[in-house]
Amino acid sequence: MKKLSVAQKKSLAEFFTNSAVAWLTVGIIAPLFTEKTLPNFISSLVWGILLTSTFMLVSLQITRGVRS
Repeated sequence: MKKLSVAQKKSLAEFFTNSAVAWLTVGIIAPLFTEKTLPNFISSLVWGILLTSTFMLVSLQITRGVRS
């Protein structure tokens, strides 16, 4: 597998960070403003937290060791 350049790592990390923000919005913030049943609300929160955390961790792993 080819090593990624610093610019490629930053772009990839930005993609995963934006994905984390999207999941934060969809899974955590949006259910607060929509009418959902309690199980759907809890499910949205759990998936939102899980996927937001996952994407942020991936982003942090990609940028580990990269200097700005």
